[in-house]
Amino acid sequence: MGLSNVLLIKSPAGAPDECFCWTEFTGGKARDDNRELYECLNFVLCDVKELSKNTALLNEFASINWKSWESVSAFCDLYNSCISNLWSKWNERGIRPDFCDRRAKNNQLKIILAQCYNRAVEDPEKLNQYPPFSPQVYGETSFELVSQMVSTVSITKDDSFIDLGSGVGQVVLQVAASSNAKFSYGIEKADYPSRCAQRMDKEFRRWMAFYGKTYQPYALVQGDFLSPECTERIISSSIIFANNFAFGPEVDHQLKERFANLKEGAKIIASKAFCSLNFRISDRKLDGKLAF
Repeated sequence: MGLSNVLLIKSPAGAPDECFCWTEFTGGKARDDNRELYECLNFVLCDVKELSKNTALLNEFASINWKSWESVSAFCDLYNSCISNLWSKWNERGIRPDFCDRRAKNNQLKIILAQCYNRAVEDPEKLNQYPPFSPQVYGETSFELVSQMVSTVSITKDDSFIDLGSGVGQVVLQVAASSNAKFSYGIEKADYPSRCAQRMDKEFRRWMAFYGKTYQPYALVQGDFLSPECTERIISSSIIFANNFAFGPEVDHQLKERFANLKEGAKIIASKAFCSLNFRISDRKLDGKLAF
């Protein structure tokens, strides 16, 4: 492993500059190990209309020698100069660029959430350290699965989303950034994932501002979703998500009792069924009250 150098990259949306470490590696690994910087620059070059049409700049980007500090830093200087010039023009004309204040595309959001995760979760292995036979077993839900959920389930501006056992918060953040949900709420009991979730929250707001992307209101909190204080939050939600594969029968049973009081039309999305096919929570279930 070689030396690290710090690069300042200007936000295309006028947010504070961000720092990236460029590390010199041997054995042809330079581009992989500096992938985050590459992803950030590529994101902006594709997203900002004026940059995407700047052939000279794009050619310079394509010809970067990622093993060379001089080559990488020279391009970053050129990029920063282009961003400064664009903002001078935008301010002079009194316009706000069209890439600002719009929703991130799926591929862009995946990059943003990866940047947040890499900075917020210092020790991913600690996410799986639980007492034996504990129902708190950690399980992350993939970006692709959440994307499928958002595209399949109609999430409107009248919906409230809740993630029961939200871990470090990726599902809530993805739903907030990619749907019209009125509010998204995540609750996690375990200490380490909850601490990571608070860092994820800060990183998410920071990076969304850096790229100029919008998101719906959300909150990530530490607590027990079986506690009386959380019951009202659950029954007032219209979309409930639970990666309940390892919750255990007792937790599943207690959740089913709470689900009996959900509003008409509420939807439950889970990694395994909470009940057998012939189980009735209430007669209202037959009228379409719940969807499993």
